[in-house]
Amino acid sequence: MKYFIDSILKPFITECGYQHVCEIGASEGQGTHKLLEIDSIDIAVVDPCLDTDLSQKFRDNKRISLCQGLSLDVLGRISNQFDCFLIDGDHNWYTVYNELRLIDERGLITEGGTIFFHDVCWPYGRRDMYYQPEQIPKEFVHPYEKQGIVYGQSELSSRSKVNAEYYNAVYEGGPRNGVLTAIEDFLKESVGQYRFFCLKKEFGLGVLHKSTGGNRTAAFNKLLQRSKYTNALYDMKDVAKTRLPVPYSFLRRLRRMIM
Repeated sequence: MKYFIDSILKPFITECGYQHVCEIGASEGQGTHKLLEIDSIDIAVVDPCLDTDLSQKFRDNKRISLCQGLSLDVLGRISNQFDCFLIDGDHNWYTVYNELRLIDERGLITEGGTIFFHDVCWPYGRRDMYYQPEQIPKEFVHPYEKQGIVYGQSELSSRSKVNAEYYNAVYEGGPRNGVLTAIEDFLKESVGQYRFFCLKKEFGLGVLHKSTGGNRTAAFNKLLQRSKYTNALYDMKDVAKTRLPVPYSFLRRLRRMIM
């Protein structure tokens, strides 16, 4: 998520006049530090603090409130309303779907508010990943292994080092598998309440805007138009990568040499 903070999230939050932000999945807090450059916002950070002690890191900042714990536990007990959610936590269908369900059912997102998601494209758009698989009900856990992911291949690979340190679902695709699938399943049950699109860059940024009356902010419309250009370039690159892998690989190596 931190890749998008300076280029997209900070300008978007500022233009919309958002004041209350909830960040789900802060890791070591680098993105949180960048968000604090927006003087007008306060941030509720939801994180189990497995990577670092965020309570110590932000102990002197009165604009940060830390809700330590798993996202589904925290969202089930907080009552604050937020203008914006940044979701970059556990990348699996069960967690993301139920985060959205709780946010919606408990009225935690304001009208005109926006929810951003990271990793809505490859590798986790259509594949579950579990930080702590024992925390997910067994009936919602796909078979998983600590093996790497290969672009364009459903099965995991012992040769690939891509995210091989995580518990990845053995197969890509199918029902209840992946971040994007979770968002789509939620939207099927929330017809007319939200508008969604994704920006196909840096593993994908999902943008979900709550607009029950159909009205959308100018910032949302501008980002939507920007995504059409970015996504067209991504799709052309994807075609080249999958259908012409040898020339594509050669051009990538040549680009590195020139640069």
